[in-house]
Amino acid sequence: MNKEETNQTMVVQTIEGVEALVNTNPGEIFIDIPASDPRYIHVREGDLIQEGDVRTRTSEEMRGPQLTRWRIESISTDTVTGTDIDTGDSQEWEREWLVQRLGGGEFSVELTTFDRVSVTEIDEENEKHPVEEIKMPKPHVVVVVYGNDGEKFTQFFAATEPKNWDSLEVVQQDEHIQNFSEELRERFDHAVYQALKIEQRYQ
Repeated sequence: MNKEETNQTMVVQTIEGVEALVNTNPGEIFIDIPASDPRYIHVREGDLIQEGDVRTRTSEEMRGPQLTRWRIESISTDTVTGTDIDTGDSQEWEREWLVQRLGGGEFSVELTTFDRVSVTEIDEENEKHPVEEIKMPKPHVVVVVYGNDGEKFTQFFAATEPKNWDSLEVVQQDEHIQNFSEELRERFDHAVYQALKIEQRYQ
């Protein structure tokens, strides 16, 4: 949990039958779904949200004219207001109603940040890990990066020098990462770099 999250007041809500932690603070919506398939959703004032589930629709579908987009203008403890990007019309939602739609995938937030990163070192003897066929020295490292839109992005690293984390290089990654804008890729790479740097201290 990052520094911003430590100041949040969190309550437990059920979203599509799963218990999730949801903040009640004005100015942002934060949904933490710590289920078997963990993800989080973070919406701030100024962010874009739209109809549709970014996890199940293609990028082309999400950009389609049939899915309405709004810019979030304000988030209070009870309501959220947004402006339709195409028409300029104002829209107001009950905050709890919008939380349910965001958590359930009816609405999605634009991907802008990567506040959570999981780093796992894989034992060479583990025959199930995805980079088992790559003949490179240890360590093999799997990095899972969580976007604020509920998506997860995975990179696999291997060391060119045995047991040397400074020599880690990407050997496989999700396709979506390659399609990031330059700015988004910089944020992604920075999040991964910081996580690897912290993890290396404990090796």
